[in-house]
Amino acid sequence: MRGLDWAVVGAYAAASALFAVWFARRRRGAHSGEEYMVAGRRLPWWIVGIADVATADGADAFFVFTFFVGGFMGFHRLFWITSAVAFPLGVLWARYWRRLRLATPGQLYEERYGGRAAAGFRGVSAVYGALVNTSIVLAYVLKGFAQIMKPFLGWPDDLILLVFCGTTLLYTLLSGLLAVAYTDVVQFALMMVGRVVLAVLVVSAAGGMTAVLDRVETVRGAAFLQPYPPGVGAVYGKFAVDGLSLAALVLAGLMGVAGTQSATVQKSLAARDELHAAGGQILGTVLSLVVRLLPMTIVGLVAVAVFAPGRTDTDMWADLVRAHVGPGLLGLLLVGIAAGYMSTIDGFVNFAASGVLNDFFKRHVNPAMSERRQVNVGRCVTVAVMASAYLWARLLIANIDEAWINFINSVTGLFMLPLALLRWTWWRLNIWGEVVGFVGSFPLAYVVWFGLGRWMPAFKDRPYWQSFALLVGVGWGLILTVTWLTRPERLETLKAFYVKARPPGWWRPVAAAAGLDDGERRARAAELRHDVGTGAAGIVFAAALVVGMGAAFARRWGLCAATAAAATAAGVAFGWLTVGGERLRRRLGEADALPAHAA
Repeated sequence: MRGLDWAVVGAYAAASALFAVWFARRRRGAHSGEEYMVAGRRLPWWIVGIADVATADGADAFFVFTFFVGGFMGFHRLFWITSAVAFPLGVLWARYWRRLRLATPGQLYEERYGGRAAAGFRGVSAVYGALVNTSIVLAYVLKGFAQIMKPFLGWPDDLILLVFCGTTLLYTLLSGLLAVAYTDVVQFALMMVGRVVLAVLVVSAAGGMTAVLDRVETVRGAAFLQPYPPGVGAVYGKFAVDGLSLAALVLAGLMGVAGTQSATVQKSLAARDELHAAGGQILGTVLSLVVRLLPMTIVGLVAVAVFAPGRTDTDMWADLVRAHVGPGLLGLLLVGIAAGYMSTIDGFVNFAASGVLNDFFKRHVNPAMSERRQVNVGRCVTVAVMASAYLWARLLIANIDEAWINFINSVTGLFMLPLALLRWTWWRLNIWGEVVGFVGSFPLAYVVWFGLGRWMPAFKDRPYWQSFALLVGVGWGLILTVTWLTRPERLETLKAFYVKARPPGWWRPVAAAAGLDDGERRARAAELRHDVGTGAAGIVFAAALVVGMGAAFARRWGLCAATAAAATAAGVAFGWLTVGGERLRRRLGEADALPAHAA
């Protein structure tokens, strides 16, 4: 770090703090609980899409490490396979969330199940989710941030987190989700600029893209660049994808997209309407699967070309930066890294704090609290969540490696994965099924993945499908058993939810009780067929994007042309079905009032 680098980093930190103060003063008098939690429900689609991606991004060094170890198979294992299913279907689930007009995802429990048990679980799950589930994910983020920045700044971890996370906390405290979302746009831009600059510099220093690709094939073999799973003829360490693991990852995407414990849901609830919520998901699909990864893939290719195989540390990114980036530009790259992590931190912190405010304090402590009191409580909870995440980072995570990367991205929610789908598609699921799935999720996932020494083996060292089968299988069994052994929810509650949300799946007894006429049933069937077609087009679009990107770098031009054609056709169909289906939804929504005799 030279003087110019420190100046760039300092200017960024100061600008972030000044923005927080300016934004808070500009919004003076407009603060409310709804502003804090869902940005007044006025986020446009492009803000929703960019903020979604920014919240999930920032881990440049870990993307490079993943590619260095596993090539494109590493990306498939990390998130490509699951996301190519989940992101397009997220367009549909975003509509379901938005039409419920909830303040936070946890409110769904009471809307879906009703009664005292659901109300109590809503509050308990918000607090537990904030201080355990979300805080552990944040702890992973904090540890990763310090791990990346420390080689450059030379500061202790605590000082790095104090400076940058303190700045993040400032604007999150002052303005809630609205400031978080608009700040994420700027931070995503800074992050992308830094990535593109680094990619250009390292490729130029390595002799150009052709020389890099030739060297990669020489040292790792052509199979290393295979663009589609499962990998054949190569070893990819803990990022390997076999046939059964491929199926498991697809199922994870299919079921998990409807889950409640996600900052993405919060952005959908904050969108202007259902169409803006869906449009944000489409934009997020393209940005997340391809755009943000293009420069990181190039940097990863250079790392493979210049470093000896077998490295297990995550410092390849830092080594490339130190070797090829001069004064000033280093500061810009670190600003990009800080921006990426700060956007992740602010999104998760605001999501957790909003849930505790709405689902615990407003619901159980003081339902009549003033708007000003709501904002102040939200700010206090924000500080508590950040403190909890810091403690988890110190106590639980010694170092971010491939085991932790895979655990956070594809293991933590496996036990409760069936709930994500069942709560929307099966009328019989009740609140007790939710309780058993939620309570057992993180502890069981941690024990299965990391093991208990000689008492239980660590599944992190086995193919992914084994941990998936164990956790999801036990989850299905317990959730269904508890559900069948306890009473179904009140029919009146189920009817209200069904009419309002229009969920897909097995709702025949509820639909019959709601008294829907033949025309309404036909309209709902048409909507479901339309959604299936939209989802199928979206999945083809997303899969073609990721395989096509890999094919281009593998120089398999025939496959690249075929996937480009498939992505274009499916993308047009995906967009047309998404936008064109709005008339059907509006017409159905107008006819969805409960008949008088069924109300």
